[in-house]
Amino acid sequence: MRKELIWAAAASALLAGCQEASRQYADEAVDVALMEAAPPADAAASAQTAATSSAAPVVAPSIAYAYRFGLELPAEAATRLMAKHEQACTAVGPSACQVIGSNSSRVGRDSVEARLEMRATPAYVARFRAALDGEAKGVGGRVAEQAVESEDLTRQLVDTEARMRAMETLRDRLQQLLATRSGPLEQLLQVERELARVQGELDATRSALAVMRTRVQTSKLDVTYRAAGQLAPDSALRPVTDALGQAAYLFMSTLGALIMLLAGALPLLLVFAPLGWLGWRWRQKRAAQRRAAEAARKKKAEGEPSA
Repeated sequence: MRKELIWAAAASALLAGCQEASRQYADEAVDVALMEAAPPADAAASAQTAATSSAAPVVAPSIAYAYRFGLELPAEAATRLMAKHEQACTAVGPSACQVIGSNSSRVGRDSVEARLEMRATPAYVARFRAALDGEAKGVGGRVAEQAVESEDLTRQLVDTEARMRAMETLRDRLQQLLATRSGPLEQLLQVERELARVQGELDATRSALAVMRTRVQTSKLDVTYRAAGQLAPDSALRPVTDALGQAAYLFMSTLGALIMLLAGALPLLLVFAPLGWLGWRWRQKRAAQRRAAEAARKKKAEGEPSA
């Protein structure tokens, strides 16, 4: 009987530790010590010694890089160069380069814009950057924009790895508790629910850690290919062609405004034009009547004898 009471007290303390660990994990810290059932003194001393020896580990910086390039190319070369880069990425395999997405659009004959997104290893990125300027000049274009962005993920990786190790320890102790102990059904169900919660959070943490490691081990490449007619950045005729283009735009804008004005005035003309015409006809008729009456009076006055 005494043994059963001791076991019940220990189980209650363990379950209280599970609930306390759940509340503290919400604050991004899992206190696995609450789940320990009086560890031996030598084991505790060994754990403390190991923690002291690794209190200040040297962590290498974990930097995630993103590269952005903007190319100005002739219209016929924009989509062709994008297809070449996409094929080269696919050819080296997903372990070195992966195509995330690509799209292109064309307006008229000479206006083209395309975009290619990739994720690649540092070695592939270095080769891509070294060859990009020569490839652009080879098709009559140039690299008009390039930028590099970085994000330090060192602290996030260290914190996530520590959180995952703590949750793995908590999960293992919960599994051991279910496998080796027996007790009231309600307490065992509570331990199972806690185990399921910890396992779900552990899986989510592993996924987040894998994403961060992928961002560190590979870099994002964002390349934009633009074409707006025949390129002539240093041509002496560039001001003239720009002026002609602006003049044509101004002419068409004025013509469009006149068309809009006519379209807005047409319903008014359909209503007021007949009314104006009827009014004009009425005034002409009245004027004719007045002229006829005046002529009749003059004729009558001329026909009467003088006194």
